[in-house]
Amino acid sequence: MSTLSALAHVQAMESMQAVPVTEFRHRHLSARPLVIIPLAMAGEAGAPLAAMVGSAKRNGTLLVVAQPRNRDQRFAFAAGLGQIVMDYIDSFRQDRRGEGERSRYTDAPQILVPNPGGVKALADLGRMCRFRSTSGLYAVPDVVPEFGMWLTFLVERAEQTGTSMLLPVTDMLAEHWATGQSTLEDQNLASLMAWIAPPSGLSVEQAMADAENPDVCPSAGPSTSPDFDNRDLAPAIRKFDTAHKLGDPHALSAAETVLRELIAGQIQPTWRMVWQAISLLRSVPEAPRSAKRFEGDCKAFTDYSDYRDSGGLPQRKRDTAIGAARRLGFLERALAEFESDMAFDDRFVLADRRSAGEAFTGTVVEAEPGRTVTTDKNRRVPRPRVTVRTEDPVRLAADTKLISPSMLAGHKAMIVSVLPDGGTTRVTVEITGGMGRSRVPKQGTVPEPGQYVAYLPDPGWRPAPQFPASDAAPWTHSAADEVGTDSAVPKDAAAEEWGNEE
Repeated sequence: MSTLSALAHVQAMESMQAVPVTEFRHRHLSARPLVIIPLAMAGEAGAPLAAMVGSAKRNGTLLVVAQPRNRDQRFAFAAGLGQIVMDYIDSFRQDRRGEGERSRYTDAPQILVPNPGGVKALADLGRMCRFRSTSGLYAVPDVVPEFGMWLTFLVERAEQTGTSMLLPVTDMLAEHWATGQSTLEDQNLASLMAWIAPPSGLSVEQAMADAENPDVCPSAGPSTSPDFDNRDLAPAIRKFDTAHKLGDPHALSAAETVLRELIAGQIQPTWRMVWQAISLLRSVPEAPRSAKRFEGDCKAFTDYSDYRDSGGLPQRKRDTAIGAARRLGFLERALAEFESDMAFDDRFVLADRRSAGEAFTGTVVEAEPGRTVTTDKNRRVPRPRVTVRTEDPVRLAADTKLISPSMLAGHKAMIVSVLPDGGTTRVTVEITGGMGRSRVPKQGTVPEPGQYVAYLPDPGWRPAPQFPASDAAPWTHSAADEVGTDSAVPKDAAAEEWGNEE
């Protein structure tokens, strides 16, 4: 945590009110997001209990698994939820523009869950569904494996920083507002909303006390409160099981009604709170560069849609060593690009990076606008140099490539030297791009003495890591039966990990 971030949290604690730490919302927010609130039994990993899903506050659909340990009921639930989600996804596969490699859908789906635990619950559900067979032993409805593959795609996409196709609402809120509580406590949606927008008539302290009381603010999931499980849920499930064994349709219907009402009482407060959070986030202006990042989401959505239309296989259970390393390198680069975009768009974020020595601003004190150099191809090109005096701590090394939010688009530079100068620092930079094609830089493309400028590292300066081919992995990083194979479907794809428990 940087100095400014820590200061914002302290300020929030002293004022007992959330403090904005960004000027913009750096995530795209769809005009028609699909909200999913998954619930699972506490202590029953991979056993879905319920979900509320919908694309508008007033049209939420509640799906309940009366007996989460029953395989048939679990996959009936997955089929019901999968049909809603696939209908939503398919609604974005209508408007497509461009030709050839440039052809893509103009919009992409966006699924919002209450917290990171909701993403994990969807990941578990996707893993449970995507390898299932639609025929033979343990057959499931046709929509189940398709739903599982799409969920897995969305979860993998969510791991890439800056994407907007699957997002936890708590992360979006905490990205814009600092509270007086810890990062872990910020994952509690009710507690976070208590700091940002406490209910009318309540102070932040009173709203926080209610947020910590599961009887007032039920858990936002994915696991229910153990007290609720022991006191209410377990007896209701036992009542349902008894009615099911007796074969009494009236008792079974009554037990199902009681169970649905119990779960509705647990999930509806979170449903209302998520939509309240969405309204708050809509009030924050969207950052300029978020539209460009969302174009990447549209491209990924188009590519995966085409892959599924061509009969593509489910995602692998586990990445190969080289595949995992390649993906890690890609995720690291995406993180660097997102952090750079945030600082480029947002002066609050830029100030935060300046306090950590990862960016700097200052006044130009010297300039060589007419400087040129000879390239390896014996061409003379402009390479002006300017010296910036800054009071910021600078922890950037020579040869670091830079971009500038204060200069014209396309401006590129590189650090030549960083020298202390009393209580300030003199940073000499060489302009390398954005000056036009002539030998004389265009007006306004080179900072002038007395001009105030800002610089931060260009995320593209890092060279792309090179990895060996998949068949060249050392024996220590490959399994003998997997070398040279790309099959994504395990041999026991249709096998059930655990069956019914009567």
